[in-house]
Amino acid sequence: MSNPRTQLIILLVLQAIAVIIYPPAFFQSAPQAAVLPPALFILFGAALAAMNFGWFTPIAGRSSLIFVQGINIVVRLMTLLPNLKDASGNWNWPLFVIQLVGIALSWYTITQIEKLPPNTLVFKARAEV
Repeated sequence: MSNPRTQLIILLVLQAIAVIIYPPAFFQSAPQAAVLPPALFILFGAALAAMNFGWFTPIAGRSSLIFVQGINIVVRLMTLLPNLKDASGNWNWPLFVIQLVGIALSWYTITQIEKLPPNTLVFKARAEV
């Protein structure tokens, strides 16, 4: 990934996937949890929009993107243990695997975004003042 734009787009897509990947059975056992992915996705989109329209500085935008992924990790960890067994007492392996994949994607994107200079997270070039 030598092209910075390609790297940025891949990181943003991974962030979006990390926020919305949940097994459908999770929402059947906890219907109120259906609010989580859209809420985190809206926060993710708002941080990107604010950073690119100049409402946030690139540093504040990067911190906002990292905050959304951090919240995603915490929420997944909080919902993992209570939902590991289904109503019949069997282990819910798809939930376990998908939650771990979501946590890993969030963790990876956090570490990669921290390595990038904040100005590379902005899609359009700004005029230097």
